[in-house]
Amino acid sequence: MSTNLVLASTILLLLFALASAVDGVYLHLWRYRLYARPESQREHWLHTARALLFPPTLATLFLAPPQGAVLWVGLALVATDQVVELFDTFAERDSRAGIGGLSSFEYSLHVVLTTLRVGALALALAAVPPEAWNLRAASSPAPNHPEFVRSAVEFLLPGAILAAVIHVWLGCRWAVTPACRWARAWGRTS
Repeated sequence: MSTNLVLASTILLLLFALASAVDGVYLHLWRYRLYARPESQREHWLHTARALLFPPTLATLFLAPPQGAVLWVGLALVATDQVVELFDTFAERDSRAGIGGLSSFEYSLHVVLTTLRVGALALALAAVPPEAWNLRAASSPAPNHPEFVRSAVEFLLPGAILAAVIHVWLGCRWAVTPACRWARAWGRTS
């Protein structure tokens, strides 16, 4: 495991989380209220799926040096997130038509987010030693990440979980599906 790669990955991950808060919380939830717009429901649920995938991705690939089955589960989460992101990009045009489409700022922010996420993942995976890719690697104890790395990921996890819960709650609160009655019971505010 290369400590320098892991540290660089963590810095990119922290920058990604900060930029994600601007995109996901400020733009999607507060400014545009995508969850409350009928034409944006699909996009909101795709964002919700990505928000639900982020905490286990953090836990499997960044919290401790990944190895064995945990590493492969983390990669499956990343692959699933990539597929959801593709569907999200396909949905954005129709979802945002009523508000004039995506702004130049949001397009630019998405480019930055993709760059930071890919950089963090690439560096984290480059730091994984060859023997850790074996499914049976989990039988041997993994070395620990530097304290800064572990602390940074432990700092991000509660916020990531909270963001996922908020996405689900807001989506259900404004959805018309019977499965979401529990969220509508709290009432809607305009």
